[in-house]
Amino acid sequence: MQVSANSVAQMVSYVKKDATLKQVLKQIEAQTEFDVFYDVEELKRSKPVDASFNNEPLNEVLEYCFANQPLSYIIKNQTIIVKPREYAFVLDQKAIVITGTIRDEKNIPLPGVSIKVKGTSTAIVSNLNGGYSISVPNQNAVLVFTYIGFETQEFAVDGHTVINVKMIEGAKFLEAVVVTGYGTQRKSDLTGSVASIDAKQIGEIPVMSIEKAIQGRVAGVQVQQASGQPGGGISMRIRGVSSIAGGNEPLYVIDGLPQFNDDVRGANGLATINPSDIQSIEILKDASATAIYGSRGANGVVMITTKSGKIGKAVVSFESSYGEQQVTNRIEMMNSAEYVDYVNRFYTNSNLPVPASIANFAPTVSTDWQDEIFTTAPVTNNSLSISGGSDKTKYYISGGYISQDGVVINTGYKRGSMRLNMDSKIKDRFSVSSRLTVSRAMQKGFSPSLGNAARNFGKSGIGSTLLASPTVPVKNEDGTYSVVTPFSFNGIDAENPVALAKEVTDQNMTTRVQGGVDFKAVLFKGLTNNTRLSADYYDIRRDLYFPKILPRLGNNVGVAELGRYDKTSALAEDFMEYKYNFSEKTNLEATAGVSIQQERYNTIDLSATGFASDVLKNYNFSSATTISKPITDVIENTIISSFARVRLNLSDKYLFSASIRRDGASVFAENNKYGVFPSVSAAWRLSEEAFIKDKDWVSNFKLRASWGEAGNPAISPYQSLSLGRTVNTGQGAGTGLAVGLSPTFPNPDLKWETTAQTNIGLDAGFLQEKFRFTFDYYLKKTKDLLAFVQIAPSAGVNQIIDNVGEVQNKGWEVSLGTNVVNTKDWTFSLDFNLSQNKNKVTKTKNNQDLSAALSAADDKSGSISIIRVGEPLSVFYGPKFLGLSPEGIPLHENLNGDLNADGTDIINALDNQILGSPYPDLYYGVNSLVKYKRLTFSMVWAGVSGSLINNVNLSNLTSVGVANQFNKAKVINELFPVPSEKVSTANRVSSRFMESGDFFRMRNVRLDYMIPIAKLGTVKSINVYVSGQNQITFTKYSGFDPEVNSFNGNDRRQGVDLGAYPTAKVWTFGFSANF
Repeated sequence: MQVSANSVAQMVSYVKKDATLKQVLKQIEAQTEFDVFYDVEELKRSKPVDASFNNEPLNEVLEYCFANQPLSYIIKNQTIIVKPREYAFVLDQKAIVITGTIRDEKNIPLPGVSIKVKGTSTAIVSNLNGGYSISVPNQNAVLVFTYIGFETQEFAVDGHTVINVKMIEGAKFLEAVVVTGYGTQRKSDLTGSVASIDAKQIGEIPVMSIEKAIQGRVAGVQVQQASGQPGGGISMRIRGVSSIAGGNEPLYVIDGLPQFNDDVRGANGLATINPSDIQSIEILKDASATAIYGSRGANGVVMITTKSGKIGKAVVSFESSYGEQQVTNRIEMMNSAEYVDYVNRFYTNSNLPVPASIANFAPTVSTDWQDEIFTTAPVTNNSLSISGGSDKTKYYISGGYISQDGVVINTGYKRGSMRLNMDSKIKDRFSVSSRLTVSRAMQKGFSPSLGNAARNFGKSGIGSTLLASPTVPVKNEDGTYSVVTPFSFNGIDAENPVALAKEVTDQNMTTRVQGGVDFKAVLFKGLTNNTRLSADYYDIRRDLYFPKILPRLGNNVGVAELGRYDKTSALAEDFMEYKYNFSEKTNLEATAGVSIQQERYNTIDLSATGFASDVLKNYNFSSATTISKPITDVIENTIISSFARVRLNLSDKYLFSASIRRDGASVFAENNKYGVFPSVSAAWRLSEEAFIKDKDWVSNFKLRASWGEAGNPAISPYQSLSLGRTVNTGQGAGTGLAVGLSPTFPNPDLKWETTAQTNIGLDAGFLQEKFRFTFDYYLKKTKDLLAFVQIAPSAGVNQIIDNVGEVQNKGWEVSLGTNVVNTKDWTFSLDFNLSQNKNKVTKTKNNQDLSAALSAADDKSGSISIIRVGEPLSVFYGPKFLGLSPEGIPLHENLNGDLNADGTDIINALDNQILGSPYPDLYYGVNSLVKYKRLTFSMVWAGVSGSLINNVNLSNLTSVGVANQFNKAKVINELFPVPSEKVSTANRVSSRFMESGDFFRMRNVRLDYMIPIAKLGTVKSINVYVSGQNQITFTKYSGFDPEVNSFNGNDRRQGVDLGAYPTAKVWTFGFSANF
């Protein structure tokens, strides 16, 4: 017989002497969530039983009732199926009783494990302490141990009377249950494209933020840490980018609460969640899976489920780790002698007089500013959890603390978090689940570049580190910080980087409280009502102070900023689920519900200049001589929805699903408040057909097809309206306020961005899933793209937000996996994923190009991106570099042939051409695991191919000119071997600075050892490990790191390396223990 772990938690009470088996089964149906199927005639052959059950586990009731019966049973999909006993043996004098205890790899007892005598119908399940006792006919008997989420194991009796078993995680692939929108589903029943990562995989990599655990593991998903800043933003792309202005981040649903990680460059909101608390991550990729989230599902959906307690004794788990971080790469800059020689060569080659300040200059110091700024940084991570429970109440309580210093001095990230998850069964038909987490995080930064005039490359921390002159020390003899632009030709856009790191206040403090309560009521058999109330609150305080000692950013007077941002999101949902089994293999599931989610965002920004002292920094605005008027804002938005879904499983062969959601959003114009998002999908399990089922080597073969639509709100509240604003105006000798119109024209006809996606897939498994294969082909078409567009000045405003175009993403995904070896002592598994995505703009407003920056005059990012029909989004657009002339002058392709009077090429905007895309064509990952007894070795590799990076760092560090002669990268001698004013005139941002972004990186390597515990006492298990992250990277990129993107993931200026905080490589040592 087969048993379910869920049957351990279902309780039955019934007392009746000589009760018929039918009477007992009727009581089981009435008191549990299980259906019972039986043949009436067959049931008449059963023997009566003396029922005396007082809140007994269902599995034990079944074992008692079916003992010595001519019938047996199996449990499948919440259904108990009674059938004739196929094999039975009569115990003779050779019968043997086998006992033992079943535990997991952490030495924790496992209740509900099925133990079966192979070749017979005799089976039992382990009790709450993991113990069991079973009779076998003779010494040749074999016991089979199965449990959902773990590998099946077989043990021969062979003279043993005690067999203790350690179950190995890595469940039956097809029986695994995945979380989907508003429910769960067996992986074998999926009709859409869904990928899963479990707690064990998450725990293999010591990550600060949960998205990094996904890197390299899932086909079709690109996870990019755009900045190495501790706690910094991480961008995720599922099947490409589809929006210009509306964002391309997926929707995150954390324990049922939808939310966006909308600040991917600053304080990462998801970094406030402790990865140790995560039970599973499901990534919904195609429209059939995401359409249930309607207007917010266009970019995919990431379902995050936190841990719950399990029935059994309390388990205490503690994990602690310590690591050291270093920058993955450095840029070779000139030392003092090389810099002085370069400047002299430039003026000599240009036939210009050498400035007196350097003509006879003999450097006495040579400061390597990267040595002064970069450091070996520690990182510690500690977490403690307690979990357990009974059939009535289960609990999971945890606390964690992370302290991560940055590889730049005086930067870092600290986070403390606590979580309480409770599941309570109030009555047989009513249960309550609650989730609550509280966290506080502090992030200290290094003055990143904002890409504008006020915070350009030189006025950023990394930019100043690279541009600072090596000819001056960190501090002068009097203890003051040296000026790093000592020469007249240096320019002014650079600060002393050590002063920036040590004296500037640049920090974010984030406090977050998130929680919810789910009420579940079984109205009658098969029909369940779910009510969900959830809320998320965060408060961010941003402190920024540039002291008086900084001549550029501090203006020698002190500059202060203070921001307070808080956001409250509240969700109320009610949905009903109906499940009906027509037969053992045919069932129907239906879900329908309503939802309302409201958000309120409050902002306050203060700024001031002119402080008498730096002591109080930005904590005393009243002492400033100039205080700007406070900027405050309140933003509210609401989404109200209704949704429905139907799933039909016919004979475990033919699977159908359809869903529809109607969303109304307050952010949209009056004429288009509502949107409807449908989906349909189907799958055919050929492996269940007679012509394949008898082939033992085919364990799974399924074809999938789906189509659906999902949306993207894409705009902020009120942008469709005509807004007023207050502006500073001159009034006589003073200043005042006046009310004017917003620079944006209203648009009452704005529509949703809508993405229609078609997906065709194949899932296959061979030799009991020893070999696994998944293939998906998809076509995504997004219409009504929203973007700001310029309009005629005669309109009286500058721009209007409008539905301007369409984008297409087309690609395929392949996942291959194999368990090469899987024996008692040895395990070797290998998984590989490969994805290709082709992005193309198919339509813009009047087919016109859209520039990357709306305010070009203030854009100092070095970006040269445009949006053009027929090309990928944010494609690089500029002149093509051809090489150097014999005199060392840069040459570029002259498309229109116009020439100067001396016959040289005129290179201008008319010579710009498409140079490449910031988005990769291919991304891939390789994961391997080797296990021998107590030793485990694993690796995760990931890479991309086909992308370009606009290396603005290199452009700045190799600029040739009379003015702004900061320090140079040594490679300038290769790029411009004869520096001169002519070279400066001919040089420009071109394809020369568009470098390949291809890389192949070892994300993680880890070695574990499970220490043997001689006596089973308080300590159940101890595991020690060493792991390394980013230790090996194969790339041709010359910057700090090829995995870079200096601007927000939703910015049009993609693929730009402008003073980004470098990525770190880490070695971590740690241990975990269970008690």
